[in-house]
Amino acid sequence: MAHWPFAVALTLGALVRVVVQLGYQPAFIFSDGPAYLALIDSFEPSADRPVGYGVLLRALSWATPDLGAVAATQHVLGLATGVALYVLLRRWGVPRWPATLATLPVLLDAMQLALEHSVLSDVLFMWLLVLGLAILTWRPRPSATTAALAGLVLGVAVLVRLVGEPVVLPAVIFCVMVGASRRRKVVTSLALVAAFGLPLVAYATWYHQERGVFSLAEFSGRSLYMRTTSFVDCSTVDIPAYERVLCPVEPVSQRRDPTYYLWHDDRTVPSLDLPVGVSVNQAARDFALRAIRNQPLDFLRVGARDFLLNFSPGRIDHYGYTTAYKWMFGSYVDYEPTVWTGPAYATYGGDQLVDHQPLSGAVAAYSRTVYLWGPLLLACLGLAVAGTLRRGPPTTSRLRAVALLLTLVGTGLMLMPDLTAEFVWRYQLPAVVLLPAAAALSWTRLKAAHADGT
Repeated sequence: MAHWPFAVALTLGALVRVVVQLGYQPAFIFSDGPAYLALIDSFEPSADRPVGYGVLLRALSWATPDLGAVAATQHVLGLATGVALYVLLRRWGVPRWPATLATLPVLLDAMQLALEHSVLSDVLFMWLLVLGLAILTWRPRPSATTAALAGLVLGVAVLVRLVGEPVVLPAVIFCVMVGASRRRKVVTSLALVAAFGLPLVAYATWYHQERGVFSLAEFSGRSLYMRTTSFVDCSTVDIPAYERVLCPVEPVSQRRDPTYYLWHDDRTVPSLDLPVGVSVNQAARDFALRAIRNQPLDFLRVGARDFLLNFSPGRIDHYGYTTAYKWMFGSYVDYEPTVWTGPAYATYGGDQLVDHQPLSGAVAAYSRTVYLWGPLLLACLGLAVAGTLRRGPPTTSRLRAVALLLTLVGTGLMLMPDLTAEFVWRYQLPAVVLLPAAAALSWTRLKAAHADGT
C-alpha cells in the first residue's frame, strides 16, 4: 500500500479524536464561544467579527441542539484538512514519508484538537484556507476558472475570520510566478481578486444595510488599541482629553494581558465619554495610531517580541499573557462554568461540560507533550525559506511557487495578530498547519536541486 504511513497517521488522528469526544462532553465553550452561539438565535452582522462561522452553527442546530455535534463536525474537518494537505503534497511530488510528517501537526497537535473541540471559528477557517490554497495550486498553471474558484473559497474564509484578508496577496504572487505569459498572469490574478472580493462586497453591503457602515466589522481600531497597551507611554503622547481614559494606569513593566484593557478594565473603554459622531472603534483607532506614530520602535519591538514567542519551547504564558491554560485539556477536568460560559451551556443544548475519567485524564496528559515544539516550527520555517531562495532546476520553479505561497500565508497569518492585536497561542494555528507542508515542499525542491547539481 503506497500510502500506508499516512493511513497509520490518519487512523491515530481519528482515534485520539474519538477519545477527546468521549472524554469531554459535549464541547468546550470559552472566549468568543457564547458570542458565536448567539448567532444561532439572532443571525445579524456583528461589529466584533463576521458571522461566517455562525452559518455552520445554525446549520448544525437545525439537526440537533447537542453541542457535541459541533465538536464532532470540527474533528472531521481537522481530519479532512490533514487529508487535503497530504494529497496536495503528494501531487507535487513530495515522497510519502515527508508528506506524512508534514500532516502530523494537524492530525495530532493538542492545540489543534482543543480548537476542534471548542465553539470557535479557527478550525472552519483553516479548512477553508487549505481548501482554497489546494484549489489554486492543484494545477501547475491555474486557469482563470480555477483561480476564481480558489479566490471565492478564500473570500468566504475571510467571513469566518477577518485575519484572512491579506491572504489574497500571496495568492496573487503565486499566479504571477506560475503564469505562462503576461496575459495569463494578469487574467488569473484578476479572476482571483474579483472572486475573492465578491463575498466580501456582498457581506459589506448587508452590513451597511443593517448597521449603516460599509464594512465587514468595526473592531480593527479596538484591536489595534489592545496592541498599544503593551508599550504606550501616555506621558509622551499628545492625546485628546476624552481619550486619556484609554491609557493603562500600570507602568509598562507591569502591564496586563492586552485583552484586559479592552474587555475587563472599567477604567478604560467603558469610561469613554465620546464626542458626537465619534464611535468607540474610531476613538480606539485614533489613540492607537497616535501611540504608534510616537513610539514606532516600541511598536515594532513588541510585535517582533511576540512573533518570536511562537518559537519558544513550550506553550506557556510569557510577559502579561495569561491564556495558555485554554489550550490545555487539563484545564477542563472538573471544570466549573463561569458566569459567561454557564448560561451558554444551559441555553444551547442544556448540558454543562463534564469530563469522563480515565479518558479525560489521558487526554490531559497527552496535551502536555504532543504538540509542534516551537524550535521545530522555527526549523520548518527555516527549511521552507531555504527551499524558496535556493536556485534549482527549471523543472522545480512551480514547486518553489507553491512552497513560497504556503510559507507566506502561514507566516503572515501568525505575524498579523502580533502586529495588530496581541499574542495568543491560538493564533499560531495557521503556521502549525502550513509551515510543515511548506518545509516538505522545499525539502523536495532542495533534494531535486542537489541531484541536478545546481
